[in-house]
This record gives sequence, C-alpha cells and structure tokens, in this order.
Amino acid sequence: MPWLLAREFRDTYTVFAGGDDFFLIGPWRSVQKLVARLRDDFHHYVAGNAGIHFSAGIATQKPGAPIHSIAELAEEALGAAKGYNGKNAITCFGESVLWSSWEALEESLERLDALRRADTAGLSTGYVYGLQQFVEMRRMEETERVPEAAMWRARLAYRTRRFVVDKRKGLDEDGKRRLTTQIIQDIGGHGIEKLGAAYRIVLFNHLYQFRDR
Repeated sequence: MPWLLAREFRDTYTVFAGGDDFFLIGPWRSVQKLVARLRDDFHHYVAGNAGIHFSAGIATQKPGAPIHSIAELAEEALGAAKGYNGKNAITCFGESVLWSSWEALEESLERLDALRRADTAGLSTGYVYGLQQFVEMRRMEETERVPEAAMWRARLAYRTRRFVVDKRKGLDEDGKRRLTTQIIQDIGGHGIEKLGAAYRIVLFNHLYQFRDR
C-alpha cells in the first residue's frame, strides 16, 4: 500500500495501518478510487476466495474536522459494511453496497455526469438534488414493500418531462421526447431501478463533483 500511495495517490495519508486494518485520509473521490483499487488487488491476491472478505467504510467531512470525529464516523461506516449481507461491502454516504455492485455505481455516475455536461440535457443541480426523493421511494418499495412507493416511476417521468419542457425550449417536440426518454432510461432504468438505495452514492458523488462549477 505505501508504494501505491506514493505512486498514484499522493494526496492520501496513512493515519494507521496494522494487521488487517488501515485508516486513511484524503480527498473524498480519491479515497473511493483508492479503496476500490485496494479491494481489486486484494481480491486477486487471495485468488478470488469468496470466503475472505474486504470491507470498507468511508466518512466524508469538511476540511478541518477533528481526526477523532472522522475516525468515529469511519468506524461506524465500517461496522455497517461488515454487517451488510455477509460483509465484503463498502459503506459510503450512509449507504452500504456489495463490492460486486461498485462497478455498476461507477457506470451510473458516468451516465449522470454525461447528462449534466450535455448541451441538450444540461441537468440542473435542483433537478439532480430532487432525485433523492425517488431513491427513497425505491428503497421503501424494495425493502418495506410499500405499494404507494412504486409511484416513483410516474413521478420521475412527470418531473423529467416538466424539466425538459421548461428548460430546453430550443428543442423541437421530437427532440424533447427523445431527451426525456434518455434521461428517464439513464437515471430511472439504469440507475434507481437497478441500484435502489445505493443510487444515493451516485447522486452525492455527482453533486460534490459539480458543486463548485
């Protein structure tokens, strides 16, 4: 790990490393990529042995936060990861997900980022922030079996149509329909439907990336 930090993650620092535990501090996105890299390397090292787990907990804090506070939050996140569906998971932004789903989260983030950057779509921060309510409804539908929560699909479709109609007035009707369909598929089908509550990780990553732009 010291070699990897020195070569590829120079902005990440080791607070503690001993036995099979380590505590690192660095930029939020860099830490995510580092931990995913460590997990992949560890998976290869143990020859894909499903009986050996790699759990990680990530806590995101503002610069200047006390180390002890960060440590407590990270420990809570790690505990959640270890208790999630037989370990071998990561907890980030309060959501736990198996490592087998992490690549899908990254792909979904790329889709959302692309929609934000696209001249035709140009998703607003307000629109993206509002998607959290649909993620919560999806969680309620999936884990609590709340029938009304299934309405998130219709509400997402309505909100997306309104966004396109109000904000993309330069498009003709066919263009608006195609853009609406694309957004609903990328966010709804490939994102919220597929990933459930874990899509909240995608939303927070996206919002943090674009907060200063």
